[in-house]
Amino acid sequence: MKSFFRLGAFVFLAAVAQAQTASQDGATLEKLLEEVRLLRINLEKTATRGPLMQLILQRTQLQDARVARISQQLDEVHKQVAAETAQQADATERLAKIEQDISSETDAGRRAQLEDVRAHFKTIAGRGPGQQLRARESELANSLQGEQATLSELNEKLDALERQLEAPPAADAQTPKAR
Repeated sequence: MKSFFRLGAFVFLAAVAQAQTASQDGATLEKLLEEVRLLRINLEKTATRGPLMQLILQRTQLQDARVARISQQLDEVHKQVAAETAQQADATERLAKIEQDISSETDAGRRAQLEDVRAHFKTIAGRGPGQQLRARESELANSLQGEQATLSELNEKLDALERQLEAPPAADAQTPKAR
């Protein structure tokens, strides 16, 4: 009877040990399942956001090229405006000198030549940068500002996607999917 009692106690202890092991196995299995869920969420996030990031990156590159092209055109117009303004200033200076020469000239033939030259420089001095050139400059400046704003928006989208990809998977598992 004693041995039967010992055998029963042994079986009981074995069953208790078996139950504890099963409980630990269940917790381990639950942890593994959670890890697999997080891995799946991370893979889904990468699979959906990766191509989107590449698309936005390509649009950003195209936009950057557009901004560079408009910026170059604006620089060329600025140079033209500066050249015409310098030409106007030079013509104004020459006109002032010719006016002095005319007032001091006593020879009628020479005076007539100086008056012809004066008429030419008056035309140049009064001209300055053309309105078409100024309008083009304004148009390009506005266009550049708009294109730079678009480029900035695209860069912000890229930054947001990058932050989402860098976020730990556990944080994503708690937030609802944004699709």
